[in-house]
Amino acid sequence: MPLPFSRSVLFTENPYKSEFHASPVTPTMSDEYKTIVGIAESKLVVKKSRFFGLATSVDTIEESKQFLVLAQEQCPNASHYCYGYTIGWGREKREYATDAGEPRNSAGPPILTAVTTSQLSNVICVVTRYYGGINLGIGGLIRAYGQSARECLASAKIETRIVYRSLQVKTPYEGIGSVLNLCNRLRGKVINVEYSQHATVFLQIRQREAENFQKTLRRINSDIDVVDPMTV
Repeated sequence: MPLPFSRSVLFTENPYKSEFHASPVTPTMSDEYKTIVGIAESKLVVKKSRFFGLATSVDTIEESKQFLVLAQEQCPNASHYCYGYTIGWGREKREYATDAGEPRNSAGPPILTAVTTSQLSNVICVVTRYYGGINLGIGGLIRAYGQSARECLASAKIETRIVYRSLQVKTPYEGIGSVLNLCNRLRGKVINVEYSQHATVFLQIRQREAENFQKTLRRINSDIDVVDPMTV
C-alpha cells in the first residue's frame, strides 16, 4: 500500500527549520548534530501484518504530537500507532516511547532503541501496524517493530544542523560596529537592530561560541550588556 505523502496534510515535504535554537547545553557538548531531512518511510510485512515506518526531525514535543497526527491521517484505521522520539541534549534531553496498545515493551522500546542507536538527534519514528490476523508473539513484535524502525531510519536523508543561542546586546551607539564585527567573525546572524537611547542588537551565535562572544564584548567595552533571554 503506497503512502500518499504527496498530499499536504499538516506539513510540506520538509516542514522543519535547519537550525535548532536551544536552551544552554553543557560546555563540552558539540553544537552540531545530525538529523533527518523531510520524511523517511519504510514498509515491512510479517505474517500478514503490515508495518509502515515514518520518521522525521522534530524540535519540540509539540511537533512530535503533530507528526503523530500526520501519521494517523496518512495511515488511517490502523491497529496501532507506536512511536519513540529523542529531543534535545544533556539535562534538556527528552526520550519517550509508547506501545500504543501492544504488549508492554514490545513496540515502543524497540523503536526508541533504533532511534537512539542511529546517532541521530531530534528525531521521532512512528511505526504503524495493520494487524494481519496472525499473532506474532512478544518476541515477534519486538523484532518487527525494531526492524521497521531501523529500515525507516536507514532510508532517511541526513544533514548536519547547528545549535544557535539567541542573544540581545545593548550597546552605546559607538559600540555597534564592535558587536556586528564580532558577530560576523564568529559566523553569527544579526536578526534585528533597534534604536532608542542605546542600540539593541538581536542576534544568534553558535552555542559553542556564545560564552566567548559575551566575554569578548565585555573586554571591548564594559558598557555593552549582553542578555540571554533563556536565563532571565
